[in-house]
Amino acid sequence: MEAEPTPMTAAAQPSTTDVLSAALDVREAARHAVRGKGDADAVLTALSAVIDHDHASLSRWDPMLRRHVTLAGSYPAGTTRYIETRLHDDPAFALIRHAPGTTSWWHDVPAPVRGASTGFQEVLEPLGVQDGVAQCLFSADGRYVGILNLSTTRARCDQPAVRAVMTLLGECLAAVADPLAGHRSTGPGGAGHACAVLLPDAEDGEDAKDAKGGEGAAPVTVSGEPLPGLTEAGSPLVALLRRTAARRTLPATVLVPYRQRMLELHLTRRGDGTVVVCRTVTRPAALSPRELEVLAELTQGRTNREIADRLYVSPRTVATHIEHILAKLDVPNRVAAAGRAVAWGLEPAP
Repeated sequence: MEAEPTPMTAAAQPSTTDVLSAALDVREAARHAVRGKGDADAVLTALSAVIDHDHASLSRWDPMLRRHVTLAGSYPAGTTRYIETRLHDDPAFALIRHAPGTTSWWHDVPAPVRGASTGFQEVLEPLGVQDGVAQCLFSADGRYVGILNLSTTRARCDQPAVRAVMTLLGECLAAVADPLAGHRSTGPGGAGHACAVLLPDAEDGEDAKDAKGGEGAAPVTVSGEPLPGLTEAGSPLVALLRRTAARRTLPATVLVPYRQRMLELHLTRRGDGTVVVCRTVTRPAALSPRELEVLAELTQGRTNREIADRLYVSPRTVATHIEHILAKLDVPNRVAAAGRAVAWGLEPAP
């Protein structure tokens, strides 16, 4: 049976005033981190005054690699590896992932979920953890951007003031994890460039035309400086966005080779339109721009001849690219390569 946690004495509990003051320090540390004047380590240090933790980590979700990346943390190496590479498949993560805006505490997770959770059974309990926090972080436009984990080997630390403050801190912690926060870029298309546009829904009579990839209302810039073609109603890139929004369940993230760049496009429904957050990212698996184009065509089940016709190259050239793709991805055949690309969300170039 699970041992009951020892209640904290009144003297050991921070006052509500102390908790609120510490929360303001966390917000300030988060602002500095977003502006590049501080880092995630300072945020975790400030959080220690809200919850006196033994271990902590703030991690960013990388949708292309489908793993968490630790921005700052003090867990043992094995625990950090688990958070980065296996946490997103844990039943407990599925529970808190679908409760945005809330904070999940160690003892709030139902016993059946804890019993099925590798994270609880094999990672946290051996550390002697008695209480803690797992808080999924979401951007203002609904993207999942990362997770905060705090653990303590001491008694319960979830007095009402701390619970309320941790929920309120979710927005500023998400800004630290969000790679788009602050839009750190040197110019359109530069490494890490980020922007966002609102793609209006088709007006009456335009549905059929948009379903075929035709023109609709032009996207409206929300933030950042849009890449060429992202705000032109009739551009191939906008047509691709409309097709993606029509056939995928949103929110959705896709990767698109575009003009020698690799674009990560995250689409989220908002009101009468779709918000599209666009950023340039590193090409996965060291694939060349042309290899990515060929790989994207494989996701559509096209033959070498069909791909050659679409990309204006010879079938022999396509075959050579596919050989290189299989070697770089370390997969046995084109079906496996296509499966990897589908998992990334790779779409054919517009």
